[in-house]
Amino acid sequence: MKSKSLFFFVVFLALGTLETLAVERSGKKSQKAGACPPRKHVLCSRYEEPECKSDWQCPGEKRCCSDYCGIKCLDPVDISKSARKKPGKCPVANAECLMLNPPNFCEKDGQCEGKLKCCKGMCGKACIPPR
Repeated sequence: MKSKSLFFFVVFLALGTLETLAVERSGKKSQKAGACPPRKHVLCSRYEEPECKSDWQCPGEKRCCSDYCGIKCLDPVDISKSARKKPGKCPVANAECLMLNPPNFCEKDGQCEGKLKCCKGMCGKACIPPR
């Protein structure tokens, strides 16, 4: 009887491990709720070592986000509260960076300060003055 219990325990443990690996490997397709907080563009003298590669490597509700000079686990912004669309149109990005999956500094206009809008820039979405 004990061997049956041990067998089921091992099976459930293996399934749990496989599920965790599948979520971590899915990258941007599987994310935690909310959006990464917006960050102003800054010039960094050096970039810090990344703290995470996916949301699932961050504790609790934290998300793996671009910070000022690196990638860190940060508290997300509630998108539902920042969903309002601001007036104006986004400028057209004339070029595109060579970075694979560039980081987005915003998802919705409401995450941007003042009159800035969340627009597609040269390297991901960022808070930009409308045209």
